Amino acid sequence: MKRRIALIASFYSLFAACSFVSLPDRAVPASAPNQKTFQTHAEKTVSSVAGSGQRGFRDGPAMAARFDWPTGVAVNRKGEQFIADYDNHAIRKIDRFGWVTTFAGQGIPGFADGKGKEALFHGPNTIAIDQNDNLYVADADNFRIRKITPDGVVSTVAGSGKRGNKEGPALEAEFVYPTGVAAAPDGNLYVADRGAHRIKRITPAGIVMIAAGTGEPGYYNSLSYFSKFNHPMAVAVDDVENIYVADAGSHTIRRIDREGIVTTVAGSGGPGDQDGLREGAQFSWPTGVAVDPEGNLLVADSKNHRIRKILLPQGRVSTLAGNGEPGFIDGVGASAGFDFPTGIGVDSAGNIYIADSANHRIRAIRPGILRVDRLF
Repeated sequence: MKRRIALIASFYSLFAACSFVSLPDRAVPASAPNQKTFQTHAEKTVSSVAGSGQRGFRDGPAMAARFDWPTGVAVNRKGEQFIADYDNHAIRKIDRFGWVTTFAGQGIPGFADGKGKEALFHGPNTIAIDQNDNLYVADADNFRIRKITPDGVVSTVAGSGKRGNKEGPALEAEFVYPTGVAAAPDGNLYVADRGAHRIKRITPAGIVMIAAGTGEPGYYNSLSYFSKFNHPMAVAVDDVENIYVADAGSHTIRRIDREGIVTTVAGSGGPGDQDGLREGAQFSWPTGVAVDPEGNLLVADSKNHRIRKILLPQGRVSTLAGNGEPGFIDGVGASAGFDFPTGIGVDSAGNIYIADSANHRIRAIRPGILRVDRLF
């Protein structure tokens, strides 16, 4: 009898434990009349990946390392994270064992190509990665786009170093203030030239041209050259080469399709903090955008101190994490706290990495426990 009771107790313990398995959000339909229906929700858990929280420039164990206003994150196929450490003028690396090193740059502003610490950056803002694990850096205060090979060799892809708005051969072209870069599957690079209020393309042949934007700040959807952007901060490209823009000044996420038509994916055009559908949702100065493995968008909603998700193609916006107040709290979903998150990256498993700029930390959002709610 005791053994039977123990077995029954073990069964119920196992059933209860299944309520906390990490799984995607889904509904479990009733299979017969009068059967209970349940809704499952995979809670998102926010944790710290690296950074002590004190601004500085220190390599070493992840939680003892120091960053100074990190603004960009990219993840390679090995799961290693690369960080654009803006005020340290360096590209940092977090390996799979939780060790932080300086991948390129010296921690002082300047301009130099070279390998690893021979190179110099000035205000590297965002970072992107291509299919061959080459990194691309929007080196904003050098008015250039830089490339870093997997073995750490830094070169200049585009930009003469002179501030301006000139198209043409890549090393003769000019940027006003390039803050975002994305690598497309076809070899094109796309640049959010914040200061020019334009999106620019760098072709594989080494030509810089305008992809969208008149150059006048504004919020206007149209054909590419007639559209207007307002401080576009970041760009992302999906598998079919739609370009997504975090248009910070218009508080929206915009799309440039393959035909060059600019539309609004989500956001009302004014600042706010509201989940909802398309223009019914509101952001406040979104500065980071990424495409997840399912083709949905992830947004660093900086002045709302939240991470948002846009379900495509519906355009439904929800809040993944962040309580809306500046702070530092690891936790589940809306209980977590960020302080001006900017750069955002995602790995092949859907884990999300955030440059939590004002906290001087790198954070992660991963699937957490599975909550089961009975609907009726």
